[in-house]
Amino acid sequence: MQIASQLKSQYEELADVSIGHAHFALRMAIREFDLMIKNGMDKDDFEATKTFLRSYTKLYAQSPAQQLGWLMDSRFYGRADYLAELDTLLENTTLEQVNAAIRKHWQTDNMFVTIVTDTSEAQPLADSLINNTPSPMSYSNLVKSGLPADVLAEDEVVGVYPLNIKKVNIVESADTFK
Repeated sequence: MQIASQLKSQYEELADVSIGHAHFALRMAIREFDLMIKNGMDKDDFEATKTFLRSYTKLYAQSPAQQLGWLMDSRFYGRADYLAELDTLLENTTLEQVNAAIRKHWQTDNMFVTIVTDTSEAQPLADSLINNTPSPMSYSNLVKSGLPADVLAEDEVVGVYPLNIKKVNIVESADTFK
């Protein structure tokens, strides 16, 4: 994501941008989260995710040291071989189970979100978030001219998607872990 000063310096047509992409990106993420809660996953996305996870989790224990570490953790937690169990669990998981778990455990009403940005952008972004200011996506003319109409239409919806932000704290990076 780019901040406003970067966008302004790269593209003349974005000279009036006051904040970068962070506010829009947060709206997009929260909207997608809300849509997942409302509609659940569809069959194709579920199968693709399941296939990815079953393959990817095998990468956790490629070396003998990693295999030993996972087996030690498994024994500590009273399991025989967690990664093997995980593969079996993923194989047997159904779309209905995942969607039920999403509906039961996911929510966006009281989330905490952290955004890391340049100090020049921190206060304008905080103000925009607190005031729920519309945050249209900023494209260069060249990029915008190549986008399909449905993407631009969705961007219009996302740019005004309501966020339930009650408080914003700006923390200096030196104070992050204090």
